[in-house]
Amino acid sequence: MNAVTITNPNQIATFVNAELGIAALVTKVSKGYAVTLWDTDAEQPVGGARIYGSAMLVPAINYAKEIANV
Repeated sequence: MNAVTITNPNQIATFVNAELGIAALVTKVSKGYAVTLWDTDAEQPVGGARIYGSAMLVPAINYAKEIANV
């Protein structure tokens, strides 16, 4: 299992699926929250980020869990 090497003080949550080699990251950004899928084997993001508004932390976390399949 590779570890997620992202270190960001605005990172709220990380959901790792070691079996698939992916992690979903929830990060605080100026417009609210960004959810990014990360390939832990390649150590790079997969696709773009989905942005949620400032009042949408729970939906952002739920989406991160969904795309990480955890």
